[in-house]
Parts: sequence; structure tokens; C-alpha cells
Amino acid sequence: MSLSTLVPPIVSKEIRALFPLWVGSVAVVWLGGFANRFVVPAGFLAFLLGSAALGALTFGHEYTNRTLGLLLASPVSRRRIFAAKAGVLATMLLTLGMLALTRLPMVPTGREMQDTTRVGLVSLIGSLFVAPWLTMVCRNPIAGGLFGLSISAALLIGSELVTLIMTGQIDSPASRHFRMQVLVGGTALVCVAGGVGSWRTFMGLELIDGSRGELQWPRWLSGFVSRQASESSVSRHPIANLIRKELRLQHLTFAVSAFFVCGWSVTLLVQRLVSTGVDQPLVILTVVHGMAVALLSGSLASAEERNLGVLESQILMPPSMARQWAVKSAVVFGVCAVLALLLPAALAIVSRGAGPMRVTVAFAAVVMLLAGLGLYVSSVSKSGVQALIASGAALLAAFMLLQIIGVAVLSLGRKAGIAPAHDDLLVALGPWAAGVIALLLLALLVRFGLANHRSSERAPSRLWRQILWMSGSVAVAMLVALAIRAKS
Repeated sequence: MSLSTLVPPIVSKEIRALFPLWVGSVAVVWLGGFANRFVVPAGFLAFLLGSAALGALTFGHEYTNRTLGLLLASPVSRRRIFAAKAGVLATMLLTLGMLALTRLPMVPTGREMQDTTRVGLVSLIGSLFVAPWLTMVCRNPIAGGLFGLSISAALLIGSELVTLIMTGQIDSPASRHFRMQVLVGGTALVCVAGGVGSWRTFMGLELIDGSRGELQWPRWLSGFVSRQASESSVSRHPIANLIRKELRLQHLTFAVSAFFVCGWSVTLLVQRLVSTGVDQPLVILTVVHGMAVALLSGSLASAEERNLGVLESQILMPPSMARQWAVKSAVVFGVCAVLALLLPAALAIVSRGAGPMRVTVAFAAVVMLLAGLGLYVSSVSKSGVQALIASGAALLAAFMLLQIIGVAVLSLGRKAGIAPAHDDLLVALGPWAAGVIALLLLALLVRFGLANHRSSERAPSRLWRQILWMSGSVAVAMLVALAIRAKS
């Protein structure tokens, strides 16, 4: 018996669209119930990002799959369609939230993440009311999810800032009670605004093709502008045109960095009001921003061109696909270097009162590896949304796979007499060997990404072969590094 015979078609359609993401989020949240310093944060992060993605994809999958025109033209009232979408979303978010509330323990990792229940509830409300509305306004599910999370974070930070201004305290019982009142009031306003905005926006939603950035020049200027544009396109080098094209795909990445700058400014403002250190919040902001920029820039690079339908036309361009991929990769890694590494360092220099923010080599290596992982996943995805969601799952899978490879390599190394007795593989390899292996993995990700980008084949057997190649290469490199260090 099929799903369509049990529930109405408009409901079953929404379930099929959101079910894979919901199942993946539920699985990771359930695994987060096992007490582990890596699994528990991954479960809470999967809850936050999964709920935001569900809220954005409620209407966002219509834009991604280009079915919005069919939806609006279907012989069903928009009230019923909206009710079906809202009902499926509310049910999935409610079950995900209840599972997170029962499975995920409290993680005492500092004041910023101590009250996981409060953070989770605010993000859940933002995913239910705000993310669908912003997705329709921006006509982009990634923007809707990111802005929905940003508004939820703004509610949490804003309630604390208002409490500091009004009471001058933050840890006393009176200040905590006042902050809860501010947070409840602000959340209620966001719920009303998001619910009314989602309803009114969907009731008046129209299918608009083209970019929001299109401008109509005055008639007396149109000839001059077209002539200048043609002259500039002719005089500009082809590689420069490719770089401009790649930068246009990264507008959401720059938006994330703009939110990071705002968060940095608010954190310093709180430090001015209350004489407390801000090093820990700034470190958290820097790490989260670096990971988001790396995954987002890589995910948008190839899949967004495929979603826009312009990837096939790139083959007809004079530059070879290898050169185009080299430019694409350079832009992705360059954007990560500027936004994830240089921007926090520059803010730390110009910000008075902030402690030294040292961008370590290890953090830079992790950012570049995440960008390479996002680029590889993007080469086998149909859209930037799919690539971004798959990148999160691929990150968890890669982390577990590397742990398995590390255990196997240490076991073989001990049997061969080239590995030490302790269980820390990074210490056994040394910093230089770990860096070389990271570069090898990054090169393989870029190389296999090129093979996927230039081909329309998406067979699972091809992906498994590439994963086996990368796993085997990393394992062999680890064994060689252990042997070289044992002889030296």
C-alpha cells in the first residue's frame, strides 16, 4: 500500500520531499544520545541545522526542483496547500524536538552553550515560523535557513544584551528572570511576524523568472551601458571573466561573513557594557564562521551551476574544463582564506579590547579540508541546497571513516613494530606528516571533483571507487609516515 492511498496527495508530496532530511537528522540526534565528546555536539548541531533546513525546504524544494509553477497552477486552494506544508513541517519538527529533548544531554561547555534546551527551542520556533517566510522572500532555501538561524541567534544574544543594559547583571536570579521575559516576548513577536508573513507571502506568491538584481536602465542610457558592457567583456581576460562568474556564485558566503562581523561587533559591545572577557565567544564565532564559510563556498561552486542549468554551456567555452576547474577551486580556497582566516585576524587587530585571535595552522588546514569536501560533494549534487546538506552528512561520515582508518593503521603499525604504544595517531605521525597527508587528501578531493564535474555520470559505483581510492591512499600515506618516523 502506497503512501498516497493513506494520506492526501498534497500531504504525501511534502512528506516525500522532507522525509530523507528528517530521517537523517533523527538518526544523528539519536546517535547523539551516546555520551561522547564528539557525538553529543554533532547531535545537537544536527538538530539545529536539520530543523533550519526542514523549515527552509518546506517551500524551498519547490524552487530547487522548479515545481513552483506547477504548485501554484494546481487545482487546489492555496489555503489547503499552505495547511499541508505547515502541518507536515510542524509534525516533523515536533518529533525531532522531542527526540532531541529526551536523547541529548546537557553539555557543560561554557555559558554560551550550557542551556541547550533554550537554544534548541528558540531555533525550533525560528525554523517553524521564520525560515519558510524568508525562503519565499529570498526565493532561495539556503538563504532562508541561514537567515532563520541568524534571527534565532539574534533573539538569544539580544535578550542577553537587553538584560545587561536594563539590570547591569547577567547571572543573578533577577536578571535571569528578566532575560527569560524578554526572550519569551521577543520569541512571541517573531512567531506572529513569521506566521503572518508566511501566510501573506504565500497567498500572493507569483512565479518570477530571472534574477532580483535585474535593473532597467533609462532609454537614453541603455545604448551607452550596453556599449560599455560589450567593450569591457571584450577587453577583459577570459580568466578574469571566470573569476567574476565564480564570485557571483558566492554571494551567500559573503552574507554569512557579514553576519559574522555583526556578531563580532555585538560581542565587543557586550564587553564594553560588562567588564568580562570576550575571548571564548569570539573563538566560538570564529570556528563556527570558518566551518560555515568552508562548507558553503565549496557546496555552491559546482552544484549551483548545475541547478541554474548553465553547466553544460561551460563545456563550449574556449578554456578547457581543467582550467575552469582550477579557477573554480582557486576561488573557493581564496574565499575561505580571506573570509575564514584573514577576516577574523583583521577584526582582532582593529578591535580594541579583544584578546589575540591566533589563526593556527591546524584551524587553517581544517577549513581548507572542509572546503575541499564541500567542493567534492558539490560535484555530484544537483543543487547547492543538496550539496550543503550532503556536506554535513559527508563530514560526519568522513570523521568516522578517518577514525576507523587510524585505528587500523595503528594496529598494523604496532604489529610491524613501527608505531608507538599510545593511541594518539596525530602524535605518532607528527605535525609534518599530518600536514602532508592533509594535502594529499585535499588534492584527491579536488582531482575527483574535476572528474565528477566534467561528467554526467552519477553511478554509486563510481563514488565508491573514489572513496576507496582516497581511503587507501590516506592509509598507505599514514603507514609510510610511521615507517619513516620509526627509522629516523
